[in-house]
Amino acid sequence: SQRKTLEDWLRPIGSSGDDFQSKIQAVVDKMNVGFTPSDHGGNMRKYIQEVMSYLVFLKSLTMAITNFNASAAGFNFEAFLAVLMGGSQIPAGQTGDVSTIADFVAQLGGETVPVSLKLYTKDSLKTGGSYTDLCHDLTGQSARFSDWASWASQQPGGGGMRYLVCDKAFQEAVDDEGNELGPLSRSGNIRFHEFDITVGNFFAMFSKASKTTKNCVASDGDFMVRLKAWDDAGRREPVPTLGTRGEGGSFVPLPDKQSVGNAEQLALSTDENDPGFLWYLQTVAAPDPKLSALGDGAPDLMQSLAAAYAIYVEENPNQASYFFEGRSNVTYIDNVVLKWAGWDGTEDTRTKIAGAFNKEYDITVPALRSKTVKHGVGPLLVAFKKFNNDVLRKQDPRGQALQSLDWQYGEVIAGWYEGLSDEAKKIAILNTKGYLNRAKWEIPDKISRTLGKGLIATLPIGAPHVQGMLDKIQDEVMQEVFAIFDEMATMSEKLNSYFANGLREESKEAEQGAEAGEAAAEKARKVATV
Repeated sequence: SQRKTLEDWLRPIGSSGDDFQSKIQAVVDKMNVGFTPSDHGGNMRKYIQEVMSYLVFLKSLTMAITNFNASAAGFNFEAFLAVLMGGSQIPAGQTGDVSTIADFVAQLGGETVPVSLKLYTKDSLKTGGSYTDLCHDLTGQSARFSDWASWASQQPGGGGMRYLVCDKAFQEAVDDEGNELGPLSRSGNIRFHEFDITVGNFFAMFSKASKTTKNCVASDGDFMVRLKAWDDAGRREPVPTLGTRGEGGSFVPLPDKQSVGNAEQLALSTDENDPGFLWYLQTVAAPDPKLSALGDGAPDLMQSLAAAYAIYVEENPNQASYFFEGRSNVTYIDNVVLKWAGWDGTEDTRTKIAGAFNKEYDITVPALRSKTVKHGVGPLLVAFKKFNNDVLRKQDPRGQALQSLDWQYGEVIAGWYEGLSDEAKKIAILNTKGYLNRAKWEIPDKISRTLGKGLIATLPIGAPHVQGMLDKIQDEVMQEVFAIFDEMATMSEKLNSYFANGLREESKEAEQGAEAGEAAAEKARKVATV
């Protein structure tokens, strides 16, 4: 019922527009120009409807963005934009090979369009996500693909995903003594950027992005030759796949995916005859001066890290050897160290704890698990590499085969991909290095800002901007309308208090609520005659 109410309010917003840019720009224009009954030929009902719709838009968005933490704000932002564009949110929690990266669908130009929404709290548009899920969306394998199959068929290559990437820059209002006045006093801008990732532009876009993203679209040289020949010959069965070359140059398919074993055993075993990651931490990492400098707490840290690895393997059974790779994984490892050092898990205290750790032990947290000029290779990484060589590689023949392939990068694969048919391009996507390794991708800030349409709108939000819009409509008609809502608010407050406090006979709240309701009804009848 709340969604239906919001839909009713927002329907008149940019009613002539069929894309994000026109809808949002309509609000910006109204904030700048204001409203007059003459816009509707003197029709006061349409005038009132338009004014209230834009006010609800701006106030609701302000509340959703400024009054919640980053996660909740993003979720509310998704719902709000989905309603604005006549679409719906896609439920979170989808798992497996059929999940989608789309956050909601929008009705644009008569088509259902999948939208992946990013909302950043800082001045950065470093865009990224699950490479595997993106590949499924582009090639039509995600569970929700049928919802937007018509739109996808019209995109270059026959598949695509729309990205709406936003950053918000807010200022905190303060009182005379410099104290912040709270979330509702925040104001600033949301900047909207839009671009599409399609089957057609996929390799060209990713091969020029960050090193991480360039590695995702890497293709094996032998596979590239075989796929091109198959494409040129009319795309008949069998479809080429990745594989190695055996004796005499014969083709050998990749081994099937398989788990590397029991996650807890693999991570926590201290048996020398069947060692796990913890055994390597204790025997390889512990003697290193960088780790022994942590004192009596070092064993607890190693136990915590091994336990974190057990969780990782449980969730990623085919990626056991990638624990120290990728931004999300190394952040995960750093967080384990920081929590051992006393971090409470909030973003506000993370930098403080990291600085205290560096000062006390004369080493940064990343230096324990990475290679740095000052500290060399971190002891945690040294232990994991030996564990990987001694244990994981023996249990992961598929991983070994993938590492042995002749991976090609950059302009070489972009040019090869451009010459393929749409069908062959989708096969190429599903045989890339990032897809097979379930990698993450990211496009840096500067590149993200230049893709597609780029910056499509800048929307001021916050209480001052809501008030600014109100100041433009302080006419007699709107004063009557606002008075109705004031009386309704009073009625709701008084009756809530009356019922919450046990329906006391001596209470005046019931009568006050009833009087406010009667006053609202009378004012509504008056407005209805305009």
